Parts: sequence; structure tokens; C-alpha cells
Amino acid sequence: MKNKKTILIPIFSIIIVVILIGLYFINSETKYSAENVLRDVNFSAEDPSVELKKIDYEAEELFIPIKLTEKTQQELIKAFEKSKFKKDDSVTISQDCHMVMTLNRGYYMFLDLDKKGILVQDSDGSFEEFVIEDDEGFFSILEKAVTE
Repeated sequence: MKNKKTILIPIFSIIIVVILIGLYFINSETKYSAENVLRDVNFSAEDPSVELKKIDYEAEELFIPIKLTEKTQQELIKAFEKSKFKKDDSVTISQDCHMVMTLNRGYYMFLDLDKKGILVQDSDGSFEEFVIEDDEGFFSILEKAVTE
């Protein structure tokens, strides 16, 4: 009887540890890099630029262009490149800004400054929803540009 307990205790302990490890991985959320969010992106492309427009639903013009200095454009690109993202289906199309980041091609996105949400247009025209978790200053640079 004692031999059975000696054998069963380690087996059950191993089973419990395996279950706990599995639950940890199931519950941990995947973080994406900028390269995962912007498919086929080349952050080393020549002449990168950022075009930013504020969205004003009550104005005569829906998209209001925001003038960005070359320095601010480069800061936005570098901060975006270093940011970490997670998928989030709660981000909606009614956003604060529209941005086109031109690197090796144009990447179109809508941004929510409050929720740090981003809708990225995929090559087929659909949108993928993300929240920026580690934004490396991306949204603070954006907010400063929008309020100036």
C-alpha cells in the first residue's frame, strides 16, 4: 500500500504541473511586433514618411491634415517600429486619426488616441485591430502633433 502511494504522488504532481503550465500558455496573450502588424514592411526603406489627418466628425471636412516635421515623422516611425501590439477586436473604425506610413509601400491605419487602438488595413482591404501595449512613446508623439 505504501509503495502505491509512493508511485501515485509523483505522478499526480507531474500531471498537476503540466496542467498549470498549459493553462499559463493558454491564458498568456500573444504580443506582436511592428513587423507582424505591417506585413512585408521594410523599416529601412528610402525616404520614409508619415501623413497624418485628424478625424473631425462634426467639421465640414472629415479629414483635417496635420503638418508633421521631418523629425516628428522619423520619431513616429522609430517608435512604431519598436512598439509591441496585441490583437483586440473591440477597436472600432470611429477613430481620432488616419495615418499613412510610407516605407517600402503605404500602410494605412486608423488610430484611437485614448484606447491606444489601431486599425491596420491589410492588403485585401480588410482591417486588423490591435492595441499598442508597449508604445515606446508613439502615442505621446502623436498626441503632441495633434494638439499643436
